[in-house]
Amino acid sequence: MPYLPKINHLKAFEAIILHGSIRAAAKALNQTQPGITRTLRELETTLDATLMVRGTRGIVLTDAGRVFEARMKLVLYELERAVDEIKQINQSQHGTVSFGCSHLKTLRIIPSVMQRINKTYPKAQISLYEGQQSELLPSLRVGRLDFFIGIISEEISVGEFVEEPLMTCPFGVVARKGHPLANCTSLAELRNAKWYLPVADAGYYSHLEALLFPTGKGPENVVFKGDSFAVGERLVLEADYLVIAPLAMLDIDFMSKLFCSIPVKEKFPDGQYSLLYRQDASLTPLAKHLINELRIECSKQVVQKRS
Repeated sequence: MPYLPKINHLKAFEAIILHGSIRAAAKALNQTQPGITRTLRELETTLDATLMVRGTRGIVLTDAGRVFEARMKLVLYELERAVDEIKQINQSQHGTVSFGCSHLKTLRIIPSVMQRINKTYPKAQISLYEGQQSELLPSLRVGRLDFFIGIISEEISVGEFVEEPLMTCPFGVVARKGHPLANCTSLAELRNAKWYLPVADAGYYSHLEALLFPTGKGPENVVFKGDSFAVGERLVLEADYLVIAPLAMLDIDFMSKLFCSIPVKEKFPDGQYSLLYRQDASLTPLAKHLINELRIECSKQVVQKRS
């Protein structure tokens, strides 16, 4: 290779993939269509490989293009992080950070943490993506997320990450107060109920499904899957769905007035919440500060549980 691709090469390639065509990429980058085409050809000449071809439904990546895409996104992300980190050093009130977390952290941890973060970084741009490990791990791997907090599955390889245990939480079946099945004492009595369960291909929630349906789901079982807390809340309150959730949610005032735990005799395994971030990526000052605040808030929850 005579020289490395330029940043404008990578930006053009990324825009074509994101927008699906050279024409749309040119519009998004405020450039001409011939200019974007020329930039793409320069990139392909530099790499001595064809990265994309025209298909019946638009641009299609070649095998070389798919390999280059993953590396290219990581390079751009790290460069953006480096620029942002310098800005944070020079202007401590600024910064950007993106992270993923599961529902418990959204309800009990995030509000208090954000109040303190806003005092130190009043102009920070913080993005939160709610979901499970199996759904958010790909974004963590390619650098779209700085870190993740949630239940870590032993079935999913996390060898390239640093994993730091934060807290353990008991789980149970949660319903609206006054639900017809609210006084049931076994899962067998609940199997024909309507269930709202997280979308998870592996890990904690997939094991819980085995407890609910030991012989597999049948046509009589109503299961709706999603990772939206707002949708789940409405389904439980208005359509009598049941959920498996951290019982700590019932410690929150407004939640305890609306929901209750069904006293089934079966014990669900506790959920071990951990912090996960890439070993080969340096965290920005804002990300480090946010993680430290999350550690502090999680330790408070542990102390409250013990007391």
